[in-house]
Amino acid sequence: MTNGGTSPSDAAVLARGRRLLALAGDARGRDSAEEARTLALRAAADLERGVRLTGDAGTPSAVRCRALLDLAEARAVAAADSGATGVLEALHEAVEDVRDVSPDLRVLALRRLAEAHGARYRYTADPAELDAADRVFAQAQGLVQRDDPVRAELLAGRGEVLLARADSGGGLEVAAEAVRELRAALALTAGGELRLAERQLLFGRALHRHHTAGGAATDLHEAEWILARAARGARADRTAALAWLERGEVLLTLAGATGAPEWLDLAAESYHHGVRSALRAGEPLLAAQAHHQRGAVLERTAGPVRALTSYRAAWELWQRAGAAQGPQARSTFERMTALGATT
Repeated sequence: MTNGGTSPSDAAVLARGRRLLALAGDARGRDSAEEARTLALRAAADLERGVRLTGDAGTPSAVRCRALLDLAEARAVAAADSGATGVLEALHEAVEDVRDVSPDLRVLALRRLAEAHGARYRYTADPAELDAADRVFAQAQGLVQRDDPVRAELLAGRGEVLLARADSGGGLEVAAEAVRELRAALALTAGGELRLAERQLLFGRALHRHHTAGGAATDLHEAEWILARAARGARADRTAALAWLERGEVLLTLAGATGAPEWLDLAAESYHHGVRSALRAGEPLLAAQAHHQRGAVLERTAGPVRALTSYRAAWELWQRAGAAQGPQARSTFERMTALGATT
């Protein structure tokens, strides 16, 4: 026996499957989707065989769990869907295999399972998937110490799930729980952490949703502050664009709540930054949204001529992205037509 209890043939099959999975990951990195799918299918076939062999040989459950985790990843790449049924099946089996053996490995399997349920929700919009993701993240949190580095990832993951629940009508209590989880995640996230801006963005969104659900006015001020930090500190232009757009929405809410015109000027500026970040990220849909929102603000602050310029830029981007028939694009066209008739 080798490799922690596997036979030489088992180990060879698993090693080949993992090598193919690594090659599939490399192909994805090169945006070669068909090559990645082909390699992932081959990897999944080897890993499925390896899992069967390890089961027949009475291999230690930790070894079999790692094979199942790799199988789940291969199936996700092959299906281009990390919430596919086969992915969930492998992850459920992995969780059960290490129930009483390896807490660290069980936490990893639970986290992957929770993320898969979250991915499935984004495809199916079934609230039961969010409930399952929330429950599994909570199980994983119960297995880690407060000073464990993985705790921040679990808090952020569960916070994102709770935020999705709040967005789908979860109410004040769910939004408040999302705020608590994401605040705790940020407290454990170092200043140089790659995911800092993403977590700041999620936290800002959670504060905004909490206010919308009936929270305090202070939610908006804290959200505006953290979203500005996320936008300015983001290493990824797409994250920056999303933060600028969310900050613009918060500023518009502040303008409506206080009547102070300076919030509108800041909102227009935020959407302008959002356009630039979205274009740098190669995201024409985000840029179109930002241009449209800026146009709506400029109608109130700077007049129809400047607003029309933003609407026209948004319309051009909707067309470039092939989304000219969507409701947002139609709204842009209607405003552009109305203002064009008066200027």
